[in-house]
Amino acid sequence: MERELATYFQHMWGIDVDQQDLSTIKFPTFEEALGLLELAKSRGESFRGLGRNATLGKELRDHLVSLIAVYLERKLRTVEHCHLVLVGQLRSQGRLEQTAFVSLNYDILIDNALLMQGATGIDYAITFNTHDISRRSTAIPLLKLHGSLNWLYCPTCNALDHYPGGKIAAHLIEAPHRSMCDRCGESRVPIIIPPTFFKVMSNFYLQQIWKRAEEELKRADRFVFCGYSFPDADIHIKYLLKRAEVNRMGEAPEVFILNRPDERPVDTWENPAEKERYLRFFRRRDIVRWTNLSFQEFAANPQLVEDQTRWR
Repeated sequence: MERELATYFQHMWGIDVDQQDLSTIKFPTFEEALGLLELAKSRGESFRGLGRNATLGKELRDHLVSLIAVYLERKLRTVEHCHLVLVGQLRSQGRLEQTAFVSLNYDILIDNALLMQGATGIDYAITFNTHDISRRSTAIPLLKLHGSLNWLYCPTCNALDHYPGGKIAAHLIEAPHRSMCDRCGESRVPIIIPPTFFKVMSNFYLQQIWKRAEEELKRADRFVFCGYSFPDADIHIKYLLKRAEVNRMGEAPEVFILNRPDERPVDTWENPAEKERYLRFFRRRDIVRWTNLSFQEFAANPQLVEDQTRWR
């Protein structure tokens, strides 16, 4: 993997990872490095030097996706347990059973927090091949629209395996034998939709998750966005939200946004462009609440979103 990626960066970007001081190099963004491979695949095309092997482009893509998993696994080893605090507070305030989590992250922080706080199960909106308790009526919906680090998919069996509490996708580089399917012996792959402009949502399981997310959003009285910048490129997410807003039968949901980085002082933090993206999107701008809350503050007390002195 390392040699193939080194060749890729040399060939496509003129970066010699073996000889150059990497701290001084301007690497392409992840969207560029992976997005070009995604677009070439979708168009059935290739780049000179990468087309000699029909599988090389796919392998490079898989390598980069694997690095996402490895990076997240290492970065989140010492992460603050805000998710655990949030779930505990929602439970103590009697709100957990009325909450559906819609996540764009691959990490399993909220998964583990739900299990550690005694949730009877997690409803991922899909059925795993391995036995689990995710289909209980009391399970908490957790809809991971872009996949998860604790899932492995077998394209041959069309089966999805779940590894509660473990980031199996991050371990395949060091232990590739764990990718082998117990049923057919073929290789399984992570379900991780990378952060590129050309997102492929054709996987059967992801389609079920997106459908369930739309249903939950249609029923929701409020949307609470945590740490999401609402980028223009996320047209899939905007399509989902607009369908949920326009096709619902009841009143429009209140919208709360809490995006202030925890290290930024409340009285100096502003992000007008980000605020404008939210305000221009929803039909009822009068019930879009842009707050000066951080995720950490919200996790410690979810009721703070109702404090009008925190609205801006």
